[in-house]
Amino acid sequence: MTSAPERGSQALRASSANSASAWRAAPAPHMQRRTLLKSLAAASACAALPGLGRAAGRQALRIGVLLPRSGYLRAAGDACFQGAELARQLLPHLGYAPFELVAGDTGEDAGSAVRAARELLQQGVQLLVGCFDSSQTVEVAKLAEAQPLPLLINIAAAPSITQQGYRFVFRNFPDAQRIVTDSYRLQKELFRLTGFTPRALALLYIENGRGIELIHDLFAPMAMPYELAVSLPYDPRAQDLSKQVAQAAASGADALWLVSRMGDAIRITRELIRQDWSPGLLMSSNANFHDAAYREALGVNADYAVTFTPSYDPRLPLSRRVRELQAALHPAQALETEQIYTFEAVRIAADAYRRARSSAPEALAAALRTTSIAESLSGAPLRFDAQGQNSALGLDAIQNLHGVGQVVLPARAAQARPVLPMPAWHTRASASAA
Repeated sequence: MTSAPERGSQALRASSANSASAWRAAPAPHMQRRTLLKSLAAASACAALPGLGRAAGRQALRIGVLLPRSGYLRAAGDACFQGAELARQLLPHLGYAPFELVAGDTGEDAGSAVRAARELLQQGVQLLVGCFDSSQTVEVAKLAEAQPLPLLINIAAAPSITQQGYRFVFRNFPDAQRIVTDSYRLQKELFRLTGFTPRALALLYIENGRGIELIHDLFAPMAMPYELAVSLPYDPRAQDLSKQVAQAAASGADALWLVSRMGDAIRITRELIRQDWSPGLLMSSNANFHDAAYREALGVNADYAVTFTPSYDPRLPLSRRVRELQAALHPAQALETEQIYTFEAVRIAADAYRRARSSAPEALAAALRTTSIAESLSGAPLRFDAQGQNSALGLDAIQNLHGVGQVVLPARAAQARPVLPMPAWHTRASASAA
């Protein structure tokens, strides 16, 4: 017998001949957006009325969404929350179990994250999704396990989170070990495809140090073809990063790897331009250079930067539907990692509730352990190993080309061919005009 989510997936692949479908393409883009929003608004209104939009006799699962909605991580937290909203709008149309979202602001530090989690518990949430920041997620995971209450991690890479033997903590995001390994592997493939191999690398990283030890530890085992010239920590709240950039340039490196947040990635790039240092490769494994904030801040100077990140396969039917909805609801914000992995976390929660038929912590956790969803936005299956980690997930390489972030690796999902080395900053305006 076909399950509700499976029926929804079949519906996504069905022909658009049904004129009543919310997804049918309209003659003009503005009419398509208007029709889509009108249809979803009507469905949401029905779901809000007593007795409508819910399975008979079933209460909606109350999902606490813990994200940094204030402080220096606010932009990332807001983008993640868009993903939760995409799930709230779309999943009911795909046959998933009913749920409600209850938002919590984790702020800038782990203490505020724990306080926000406790507030959500007092509001009666039955499952948590969050927290984006690893240090916050480490502490919230301890609280969730002690309650107990299931925690579904949308984004956070600290390996320790899923190495504690927790029974109620699940992560649908690569850990730092996988992120670093894949970053090195994708670099080698970039070098092969472009014919550019740097001689030396400078590493510029947030001084909390999370994951940096793995970059050093795995450098020799991965047999990288360049020298690791210098590793420079910095405070992400610092406005002046000229000293660190000057030290990186003085090292003789012709590649720069940032482990940074968006705000400081923008400041560092501006400092590169000011000091007229043009490395042949500018890359990041956690500040998404392809995000709108980076591209809008830097214009033509955002081009050619490379991000190694968990992404999605834009060719898949479900990916197209989520991207259409994102474009309708947030036309100025492209669908990125933050939205994608928060959407998937909420989706996994709704699927577990459907199968558990209970909001009891033990029942939900048992259902999460047996998660098996073949069709995901990334193309990888959604499932958890004995540690609560989805080890099937990996990274893509996304390069800004002609003002748009495009997947260049892996080949199965590639939208464009990579271009290296990066042209010098002073050539960008003339190259753009040409």
